[in-house]
Amino acid sequence: MHAAVVAVARAPRISRLASIAAVSIRGGERARARATLTRAASSGPMAPIVELYARVDEKLPADPASTPADESHFRAIAPYMNAVEPRHLAMEPPSTSRRSSEDSEDSARPAQGFFSQLLGRAKSSSSSRSPSRSRSRASGIDCVNLHDSHRFSMCVFRFNDEGTVIPLHNHPHMTVMSKLLYGSLRVRAFDWADDDDDNPGTAPNVPRLARMVRDERVAAPAKAFALYPRTNGNIHVFTAVEPSAVLDILSPPYAIGCGRDCHYFEEVPFGVDGGRAPPGHAWLVEVDCPDDFEVERGEYHGPRFGSRSGR
Repeated sequence: MHAAVVAVARAPRISRLASIAAVSIRGGERARARATLTRAASSGPMAPIVELYARVDEKLPADPASTPADESHFRAIAPYMNAVEPRHLAMEPPSTSRRSSEDSEDSARPAQGFFSQLLGRAKSSSSSRSPSRSRSRASGIDCVNLHDSHRFSMCVFRFNDEGTVIPLHNHPHMTVMSKLLYGSLRVRAFDWADDDDDNPGTAPNVPRLARMVRDERVAAPAKAFALYPRTNGNIHVFTAVEPSAVLDILSPPYAIGCGRDCHYFEEVPFGVDGGRAPPGHAWLVEVDCPDDFEVERGEYHGPRFGSRSGR
């Protein structure tokens, strides 16, 4: 298939994202969050997830949109991420692929907040067209929102069945820190070969060369890892080898109109000149959010902190 005739549907992404509410820090929110941390500290050691929130709030840049978090910030935060276990969030690996009726009832409501940037609606699907565009089963993935602010967001993505996929997507101008809480995932990740961070996507139907930086299975317990605006696999796809959960910290979060919209991609065999990608590389072309991709809202029963401290 020559790149000049690559046929890719590109319905406007904004139609899927228009319902997302802008996130802002309202007066008193930070004070309430710090009061919650003070009360937790006075009654004994902080829960590891609350301690993680406190350290992230302390260590991240004041304005990560203009000064992105880098490896030094990740090194300061990683030990606190590594200390978090599923039980600290009142979560546990599912004994079967069937979720509890409580989670099923709650997840019938659509995803809210920043993570609905990755929202799709499940439809019947044929087999995958490429390694980076596999099928995501209906109700196979949910997202538990832990905290939202203009500086950072925290959440847990739960892959409730083997084979569920978060398709190939990017995090433009963002740093993302991740910790696999349980299970195992296949992680396939890329960075743009031309290192043009000002252009997070591709021109319509025009493949762009990406450098593969990761293609491996990650199994819990595993150390936290991070991706940055230009390095460490900013474009990636997660495929569940078994039921799994990933704790994510995004700084800054996705934001429409601020250069931080979520772009989706798939791998194609040929570039603009009809040639194949060199070893360790792949041609990627931007696509619309896959119709068979769905993220549902998960219920959270763990310690409250940050933007959720008053809920």
